Amino acid sequence: MSTDLPQHLHSAAYFGDQRDYWWHADFVALCVARLGIGQVERVLDAGCGVGHWGRVLLPHLPAAHLTGVDREPRWVQEATDRAGDFAPRCAYQVADVAVLPFADASFDLVTAQTVLIHVADPAAVLAEWLRVLRPGGTLLLAEPNNLSGTMSVGAPRHGEPIERRLDLVRLHMAVERGKRALGEGDNSIADLLPGLLRAAGLDAIRCWLDDRAPMVVPPYASIDQQLMIQDFLDMDERGWWGWSRADVERYYVASGQPAGDFEHLWRTARAAVAQDAAAMRAGQFSAAWGGLHYLFAATKPG
Repeated sequence: MSTDLPQHLHSAAYFGDQRDYWWHADFVALCVARLGIGQVERVLDAGCGVGHWGRVLLPHLPAAHLTGVDREPRWVQEATDRAGDFAPRCAYQVADVAVLPFADASFDLVTAQTVLIHVADPAAVLAEWLRVLRPGGTLLLAEPNNLSGTMSVGAPRHGEPIERRLDLVRLHMAVERGKRALGEGDNSIADLLPGLLRAAGLDAIRCWLDDRAPMVVPPYASIDQQLMIQDFLDMDERGWWGWSRADVERYYVASGQPAGDFEHLWRTARAAVAQDAAAMRAGQFSAAWGGLHYLFAATKPG
């Protein structure tokens, strides 16, 4: 994976195929049944990226035709190329999720995965999604609280000093607050979504927690574990800590935290990544890498 992507294409670093393993198929089927959306016909995948989320949903929506939109032509083409057996039921196009080129009430289901964490004004984006959703239609959103993952570590770091763990939480909080301050989104937007959905006027708001924990244990026999290990080692080789140093420093400064503390916090973060990566390369890393990943559903009033 490239280490010198243009800033506006930074999401490429997060489009790894481990996304295909974020959800158990039976869990998705259960949520579809609970919502009664198994026979929807017109689906919008807003901010589709390379199409992972749509390909997770389509096996459970047999009557659906999915329209995917993304602002990046590169992702639209890749989503089209990856559609495979779903190609007759998919159409991808370039569009801004905040200014959609569709008429009012065009879709029975509007859905998105980890998109609102990247927008400056989630309320405005939700309003646009609701505009193209028909009355009585369903809004289905998968969004995380990413900060929670800072407290979930693998076996190599389980007994690390309290001060070190707290430094990492502090840095992650600063990054998230700086990202919000710069208008680039809220990486823990899930905390706010129930209130945002209610403020948007939606009914029947529901929420489930993803039941798939990203466990890794030697010898990393399953493809999902191999992909997680591969992505983590790729991050280590690029010298990142979730984000590049440039982005971490930019967000940290924007958060208003003491500038003189950054070097210490960055060294601590990189040392934590390097420690875990060394254990992985030695085949000695294990973890139940939990985080909070939610699926929200709500209904547009009829």
